[in-house]
This record gives sequence, structure tokens and C-alpha cells, in this order.
Amino acid sequence: MEKEQVWLPLQTVYNKELTVAAYLKEQGIEHYIPMTYELRDTGREGECSHVLIPAIHNLIFIHCPYDANWCRQFASEAPLPVYFLKKERNGNDYCTVSERDMQNFMHATSPDIQGTRFIDSEKLRGKRSVPVRVVRRGPLYGVTGKFLRYGGRHYIAIEMPQSTALLKVSYTWCETIEDIE
Repeated sequence: MEKEQVWLPLQTVYNKELTVAAYLKEQGIEHYIPMTYELRDTGREGECSHVLIPAIHNLIFIHCPYDANWCRQFASEAPLPVYFLKKERNGNDYCTVSERDMQNFMHATSPDIQGTRFIDSEKLRGKRSVPVRVVRRGPLYGVTGKFLRYGGRHYIAIEMPQSTALLKVSYTWCETIEDIE
């Protein structure tokens, strides 16, 4: 019986996520790095260019069957130090993200969507929120998350291990749902 494919959050060090991504590509392992555009000076007076950079430093999601032994072996053989995030600090099980949750996160963190903020999940602990789904046609159609107020503005929060994506969305674009599936 083949194991179900899951997404595993992988932490790198020293902002080397692109180097690790190149290694993953070389190994034929599917991965995802949330990216964003940044304005960079081109060196010519008054000119800037948009450059795609990692939105969350030191975090990569890899897609593979869950196997704790494989995770340990991969971490020891990687060319740079990498760590799989654990469910519990002293536990042996690693964090996993379901295919549906990861597709939702990937949809919401597309670099084509402007204004996405990434913050530490701990900053939202205790905040009141309502589970919602975006129902207005557009690039965020179908995204599910928690509608909440943060920093004086309303956002949809899509939580993942180590980070949360905040998308500025009007409440009129959303419908409440029972729970985030």
C-alpha cells in the first residue's frame, strides 16, 4: 500500500532556502517556497525592477509520503543544515500539512496577489476570528481562512506551521462557514 502524500515544512538556516530548493529539484522532490516581489534598484538612475524573493525566509514545504526515517535520512544527507518541524518539541512526529490545506495556502500566497503579509502565528493567539471562504470571483476565489482584525485592519489569516499569511480582504467578499475544512 502506497503512503499518502503530505506536505512537510522544512526549515533551513542562513536564508539558504533557494540553495536547498535547487538541491530538492536535483533530487526530483516537489517543493514550494512562498515568494513575493520586491523592488530592487537596477543601478541606473531612477530605475527599479521587480525581483522574486522568498516571502518567508528559512521555510520550504516539500511534498512526499510521510516517513519519519526518510526525514531523518534526508536531513543528514542534505548539503546544508535542514530541520523538519516537529509537532511537539520533545516528540518524534513531524508536522504535516494536508494536500487541501497546502493548495489553499499556495493559492493565497501566489506572488501575483499583492499585499500579502506574513507574520508569526503566535501574534494571532487569542484573537477573535470567524471561519470564512472568499466567494467573490477573482484571484482569491475559494480561499478559506479566519477573518480577523489585526493592526487596525481586517484580514483573512491562513495559518501554517511557523507562519501565517494575512490577506487584506473586504468582509463583503466572504461568507461564513462552519469550520475550515
